[in-house]
Amino acid sequence: MGCIPCMHRPLPLSLILFCAFFLLPFSSSFWPSTARLLVPSQHASLNLSKRTELTVVRRATLSLSEADALLQLKNQVQQDPEGALANWRNNTDLCNWTGVQCNADEHVQNISLPSHSLSGALNFFWMSALPLLQNLDLSDNELTGNLSSIELGSCRSLQLLNLAKNRLSEPGLPASLLSACNGLVSLNLSENEIPGKIPASFFSSCGALQELDLSGNKLSGWLPGGVEFCLSLLHLNLARNSLDGNLPPGFLSNCSSAECNTGPRLLSLDISRNNISGSIPDNFFANCQAVVSIDLSSNLFSGSLPSSLQNCKNLAVFNITANSLLSELPKYLGQMASIQKLHMANNHFTGQISSALIASLCTTLQDLDLSTNNLSGPLPASFESCKSLQSLKLQKNKLDGDFPSSFFSPLQELEVLRMGFNAFTGPVPVGLMNCSKLKVLDFGGNQLTGFVPEELCVVPPSLVANGIDSYMLEQLLLPNNKLSGPVPVSLSNCTRLLILNLSFNRLSGTVPMELSYLTNLERLSLWYNQLTGSIPSALGNLTKLRSLNLNNNQLSGDVPVSISRCTNLEWLNLNNNLLTGTIPRELGLLQSLTLLELGNNSLTGVVPQELGNCSQLLWLDLNTNFLSGSIPTAIGRRSTMPLTTSVLAGHQLAYLRNAQSASACRGFGMGFMVDYTGITTEAIYSSPFSTACQIRPTVYSEAVLYDNPENHTLQYLDLSFNQLSGSIPSEMGLWISLIILGLSHNKLTGALPSSFSKLAAINVLDISYNQLEGSLAVLSGSNLLVGLDVSNNRFSGEIPGQLSTYPPESFVNNTDLCGLPLGRCDAPSVHAECNSSTNCPIRSRLGLLSMNTTIVLAVLVTVLCVLAFVVWMGFVMKNRNQKKENALLSTLQQSSFNGSSSWNLSGEREPLSINVATFERPLRKLTFSQLIEATNGFSRESLVGTGGFGEVYKAELRDGTVVAIKKLLQFSHQGDREFVAEMETLGKIKHRNLVPLLGYCKVGEERLLVYEYMHGGSLEEVLHGSTQGRERLNWETRKQIAKGAARGLAFLHHNCIPHIIHRDMKSSNVLLDKDLTARVSDFGMARLISALDTHLSVSTLAGTPGYVPPEYYQSFRCTTKGDIYSFGVVLLELVTGKRPTDKDEFGDNNLVGWVKLHVASNSSLKVLDPSLRCAGTEYEMVQYLKIACDCLDDIPSQRPSMLHVIAMFKEVGLEDQSRSQKQSP
Repeated sequence: MGCIPCMHRPLPLSLILFCAFFLLPFSSSFWPSTARLLVPSQHASLNLSKRTELTVVRRATLSLSEADALLQLKNQVQQDPEGALANWRNNTDLCNWTGVQCNADEHVQNISLPSHSLSGALNFFWMSALPLLQNLDLSDNELTGNLSSIELGSCRSLQLLNLAKNRLSEPGLPASLLSACNGLVSLNLSENEIPGKIPASFFSSCGALQELDLSGNKLSGWLPGGVEFCLSLLHLNLARNSLDGNLPPGFLSNCSSAECNTGPRLLSLDISRNNISGSIPDNFFANCQAVVSIDLSSNLFSGSLPSSLQNCKNLAVFNITANSLLSELPKYLGQMASIQKLHMANNHFTGQISSALIASLCTTLQDLDLSTNNLSGPLPASFESCKSLQSLKLQKNKLDGDFPSSFFSPLQELEVLRMGFNAFTGPVPVGLMNCSKLKVLDFGGNQLTGFVPEELCVVPPSLVANGIDSYMLEQLLLPNNKLSGPVPVSLSNCTRLLILNLSFNRLSGTVPMELSYLTNLERLSLWYNQLTGSIPSALGNLTKLRSLNLNNNQLSGDVPVSISRCTNLEWLNLNNNLLTGTIPRELGLLQSLTLLELGNNSLTGVVPQELGNCSQLLWLDLNTNFLSGSIPTAIGRRSTMPLTTSVLAGHQLAYLRNAQSASACRGFGMGFMVDYTGITTEAIYSSPFSTACQIRPTVYSEAVLYDNPENHTLQYLDLSFNQLSGSIPSEMGLWISLIILGLSHNKLTGALPSSFSKLAAINVLDISYNQLEGSLAVLSGSNLLVGLDVSNNRFSGEIPGQLSTYPPESFVNNTDLCGLPLGRCDAPSVHAECNSSTNCPIRSRLGLLSMNTTIVLAVLVTVLCVLAFVVWMGFVMKNRNQKKENALLSTLQQSSFNGSSSWNLSGEREPLSINVATFERPLRKLTFSQLIEATNGFSRESLVGTGGFGEVYKAELRDGTVVAIKKLLQFSHQGDREFVAEMETLGKIKHRNLVPLLGYCKVGEERLLVYEYMHGGSLEEVLHGSTQGRERLNWETRKQIAKGAARGLAFLHHNCIPHIIHRDMKSSNVLLDKDLTARVSDFGMARLISALDTHLSVSTLAGTPGYVPPEYYQSFRCTTKGDIYSFGVVLLELVTGKRPTDKDEFGDNNLVGWVKLHVASNSSLKVLDPSLRCAGTEYEMVQYLKIACDCLDDIPSQRPSMLHVIAMFKEVGLEDQSRSQKQSP
């Protein structure tokens, strides 16, 4: 008894459901477990569990027609924006439905609906009504659902199942999926969100499976065994997951050695971008004779490559990039007779590249990448035999030597050659002229000499004879070498060029007009050479040009008007030349212009109002010219047009910040932005402009310019050192994104506009050396200011209290300005004079001698005698003390001569007797002389450390107490009041994770701080110092140090009033006591220094390279979120054991970038300190790594507070405790 549906004329759905729900239960014991649930009840649907609901649906679909099964699939699709299922309707031929294909008997055979933006939650029970379904493709949609419903359905005819690029997730990968669908030939579940482990039995019944793709999911745990049972498997892809553990020895082998030679076996294996660790088993490649492609990249493999790799005779692609392999390049690599693509970049391979190895590989080799290793020595000549080579990447190694002139000449197929950041010498090899297919040529960051070859883009006759009349070259990158001579005119023959970078060389001559023939050129960078002459107007023909960098040359003449025809131009940098004339108004036509730098030239005329039409403009630098007239109101106008510029694409930028004031280093203004691509940091630091102005490069590889995409204005404006006049326009107060404003050394008049109070983002303001007047009250709300100079104007009135911490030099030469830090506004006059004898009476009165005079004189004589004796005794004692003091001062002076330190005690008559103001009772009677004795005259032997704020000495007092004495840097400005105020504040701060301030004193121009001495040294010394010190820091100790430092920093942020921002949190400022308890030191130092001297640069006051958060380089504002970023770096040091900056380790990157790169590629375990990785520690280390990454978020508001960090530490501890309890028997 039951329903037998018509195959060709489907019954109504209501009748089907009636049969399923009411007739089937009575037909037999077919549904005994759920029949009772079908009794009509108003609460029945509410009481069904999810599993029961699925069971009901499954039973109901057993009797569905094929059409109704497909309609059930349609009903599960909630969104169908393209209408792909619009013709899936009753009473129509299902074989004509979109994506449905039937066999000759009109049964559904294939369903193909890829890339239709379908969304909805699927179950797959309807598949049981399609017994002949062979192919199901629902890939590239937005579908979710339960994969376990596949194995519960009937899919025994299914051969291809493609659900890739959806959002399938829970409950994970079904264990019996392959056994339920044992006819599957291809299973693709890639690019979903499937979590959990791969079941141990997953490969136990893989039948006819030939292709399995589980890449791009959230799978974790160890790789299971059993692949050897999949005898038909040809392609296995598990890439881009979070799999860990070691490689199973037989994972690559699903055949014996004999079988691998006779039948089709595994051809490709991809397990890249996981966390698989350990060494590669010796026999892993034992049976790889049939394998064509192996990708093990971006994992945590260590050790060396096993010799069994030579068995892979048919291997064409081998990728082991981004691991930690350490060895010389194995010679047996040459046994891979079929290799075409060999990628071994970003490891630790050492030694020279063997000539024999290259000769063996070259027969078939097409793509070789050995970049970012530690390879050394010259290139072997055998490379000339690699006639099939298309791509050769050897950048970022230690390769050296010259190239023979014919080198590379035989490589006729070469398309990409990257040799940057090595130590190659000699001329550019002219043999490259024969590489007619070459597209990318990169020799940046080497030591090449000679000329840029004129033959570089001249097609030789031998190639012309073969029908080749032009080169394919798209990128020519030769920056940061020692090339001289002119820019070759012949470069104009490389008409396909997109990027031409010859910057940071010694090129001379003019900029060739012929470069205008390169009509495809997008980036032209010739900065920092010795080029002369004018800028060719023909460059205006480069309509695709996006960046033009000709700065730091000796170019003269006008700025060509024709540049306005480069309508795609985003960055124009002509800084530091000899340009004259006016700024072309036509530059306002450049709608994509984002950075305009014309500083340090001899430009005249006005600042064009038309620049306000550049709707994308964020950076305008016109400093040090002869510009006159008023400041145009339109240049910083607010724009609601979203930014579309891609100025950073392909660029690496560096902001070369002037660490001195604009007045002290004229010509560089606040600094300037440069194209940093292919240039080493050492080259920047050694350049003349860097040493002259203490230029400090800040390198950016991502977004540099802060922007509110919905409402942006200028961010950076430097008009200093010009002849601008008139008042500051009130519209400037509406430039809400303005961060840095330089208007110094002009002829501006009038008062500051009241709208300045709206400049909420302003960080640096320099309006010195003008004729401005009125009050400074409009600056009282500028809470983000860290740099201010209003000196040499005509301001009057009282200085707002918020500005009182700035030094007097920021306000001098404003006659009527008063208030802190200048004199009090209500101070009495010091010029009062005596006008008459009445006001200033001078009288002498002589009394008459009385009879008591004699007695009085006798007493006086006696007293005088006693006093004379006392004075004499005092003089004797003073001589003795003076000798002692002279000895102490001599000792102090001797330490200066020995280079230990310099001392300025001027202004103090008796410096040694000055008391140390103390906060602790045991130190109440401490004097400066005792500090000298305790440090042996502040000798070099007592010096235990130096830092950005001064020197630290170890001192043992007479009573045996050991203290640390910090001698602060000397300052040119007096700040006694500020110093005492800061000391009194800091002395009251007590916490068990902070280094307490015990006392302080001022002697002449010297300021000394006395701290409790930390016997354990600094975290930096212990962690990065000797091996013995490092061994003391096991993982448990490192955890406690991290927690202690977090508690100390949290106290500063949340418990101190006012809250204290550390500004220089780093491992050297985390000190350890004898029990290795962490104590944060130097808190308040940056604030103290800023109170004593001018507001220094961010690098001085806001951190140390490697620890400075990215926003400090943009906003110059110090915040608690900046401290949290720096703490995150310290936490990375504890987890990885590596320094924040290490060129040998990270190249041009740093620890933060290196870690983020591995985290993004799912290879987090690779960054953990290998000395700590053992059973039971990896989980906690990864959790601490995640906390560090949270602290290092690029968006400050997304970083946790220190209280939240402490809570996360506690949560990790509780989780670990719970895990330990579960694992215990």
